[in-house]
Amino acid sequence: MHSLARKLALLGLSLALPAMAQEFPSRPITLICPWPAGGSTDTHLRRFAEIAAKYLGQPVLIENKPGGGGTIGPGHIAQTAKPDGYSLSQMHMGAFRIPHMQKLPWDPVRDFTYIIGLSGYTFGVVVMSDSPFKSFRDLLDYARAHPGKMSYGSTGTGTSPHLLMEEVSMKTGVQFLHVPFKGNADSTQALLGDHIMAQIPAAGGVSSTRGSSGCWSRLGISAPSTGPPFPLRRTWASTWFTVPLTVSSARAEWSRES
Repeated sequence: MHSLARKLALLGLSLALPAMAQEFPSRPITLICPWPAGGSTDTHLRRFAEIAAKYLGQPVLIENKPGGGGTIGPGHIAQTAKPDGYSLSQMHMGAFRIPHMQKLPWDPVRDFTYIIGLSGYTFGVVVMSDSPFKSFRDLLDYARAHPGKMSYGSTGTGTSPHLLMEEVSMKTGVQFLHVPFKGNADSTQALLGDHIMAQIPAAGGVSSTRGSSGCWSRLGISAPSTGPPFPLRRTWASTWFTVPLTVSSARAEWSRES
């Protein structure tokens, strides 16, 4: 009798577990975007959240926490969020480099659980359409003649755009002036305001309204082939020096490890 009761209790538990699992999510989910509002990743995640909410039956709320080369957002999750699946953050490749550059109170491998590889971006160099630089060769010639004066904006120290230009600097022997920003949205404003001479944005930022309306001129891309939003421009790899293709940064969504 006791054995039968135990079996029935275990059966009831096994039937209850799937029902409990189906209740998730029972409240809104927060998705951290570690970049400023209005940038390429922010735009991408907001559309992703809109689609995901239709399937989940709960809102997916985007919360921008930019800074630290895209590490402030994941760091916030690691240090404050409960491992219950309701707090997510976008993670970029640079987050795995920065712990080797400075001390962080969290580990990008041990403190997170991988969920989905969401997207990836190709980076390029853009200038204002009235810039004297009509090609990437022009930009390099200026940088060579004026060491440390050729300013460009990136998404932060240690990020893929920054390391891309460091690679170019090492291969060509020129010296750039690196100006780190919290994200593409901020560096775009700096470029439009003539505070920097060039920008290294992701493809999504270049294909924005300003990029397609003729305000910008694209000088080159860090990819093996051309295409939107960089048409009619030859890749650096196909011209006169090779750049690391790893700068096409894979993006992923991560949650706290449960």
